[in-house]
Amino acid sequence: MKLKDATGEICSGLLDLTREGGPGNFMVVSSGEVYLQFSGSPGNPQVVCECVSNEYLPAKLEISAGAMEKLKALGFALSGGEVSNFSRNYDLVNEDQARELAELSTRIFQDVYAVRPDAEVQIEVSLE
Repeated sequence: MKLKDATGEICSGLLDLTREGGPGNFMVVSSGEVYLQFSGSPGNPQVVCECVSNEYLPAKLEISAGAMEKLKALGFALSGGEVSNFSRNYDLVNEDQARELAELSTRIFQDVYAVRPDAEVQIEVSLE
């Protein structure tokens, strides 16, 4: 699937994270080595969104300081600990909020990671 066509499927996956499965639900949206990961559980409207950091990207795909500032302006913070990615929590109380986060996700791929709109993306949803 092309990135420019992925919003609907990302939105559907986000809703599934908060409505189905169990406490270890997650979804990974990736294009090559660039990925965003979401986790959530049914009955809880809060979803954690994680964006890959330079620590896990090859040198040719590393994001610039300006791109990092874009993520920070969107409310993402670089987490510490074992996994050091950018993360932020979102509340998805309704479908409109899920669609907004799905649209934001595709913009992050384009504006932060320079992924072309016609690039292939994979969407993996894992419901426990």
